[in-house]
Amino acid sequence: MMEVLVTGASGFVGQLFCVKNKDRYIIKTVSLQNIKVKDLDLSSVDVILHLAGIAHRMEKTDDSLYYDVNYELTKELATAAKAANVGHFLFVSTIKVYGDEYELLTPDTECRPNDAYGKSKLLAEEALKGLESEDFKISIVRPPLIYGQGVKGNMKKLIALVEKRKYIPFGSINNLRSMVGVDNFVALLDRVIETRKSGTFLIQDTEPVSTSRLISEISKAKNINVKLISIPRVMRFTIKKIAPEIYKRLFGSLVVDDSATRNILNFEPPYSFEEGVRLMVKNN
Repeated sequence: MMEVLVTGASGFVGQLFCVKNKDRYIIKTVSLQNIKVKDLDLSSVDVILHLAGIAHRMEKTDDSLYYDVNYELTKELATAAKAANVGHFLFVSTIKVYGDEYELLTPDTECRPNDAYGKSKLLAEEALKGLESEDFKISIVRPPLIYGQGVKGNMKKLIALVEKRKYIPFGSINNLRSMVGVDNFVALLDRVIETRKSGTFLIQDTEPVSTSRLISEISKAKNINVKLISIPRVMRFTIKKIAPEIYKRLFGSLVVDDSATRNILNFEPPYSFEEGVRLMVKNN
């Protein structure tokens, strides 16, 4: 059996990966907060799945923390892995490396990160590519918003909103946003490990969805009757003026073209969007 070292195994992606693959791989987990890279024994490791990192935070976070963890620590771990003859390094990056200017993302879209999170992840990607060799494969995955059991942040707040409110003012929103269910994301990670394909991969569910449809699916999955009402254009304009980040998330579009990933890896997400939402609310 292949031995896979997982960093960030306590996160909701890492937890599901370990549970789903306990009989498929020899899984070792490590907290890089508790052990230094130089003290790791990588002699028997075939693949490193590097999930650990500092994610984008709404609260103020010192930029140096993003660079120390997302860039420097990743580079240090990969350098040690190559020296120990680990054959494959799989890095989970983010679509934030593209910045916030685009509504359509492809593998060829120019990266223009505009915050420390995106910049630190892009620096890590570039450092990894510089280490790649015939015997040290580098795979980079750039996911959009990942949802599923154990999700936190805005998605968890949206679930709570559905549970508490009979009327929700997010009707008639016709945007399109790519997301990926955590079960689909773990399936992609498995496929990358199985094929040992190097490169940069984008991923989404089978289709992008609107904010209105997302809320509707959450309410269906929870068997709660929610009425979606449309707010006036002037109110939307006000939100855009005073809270542009919130406006983008609720009303803006961001679509990922993952056709190259599907072709290269011969991969199709095994779960539909509806199934992903049901799995999410069942376990939240």
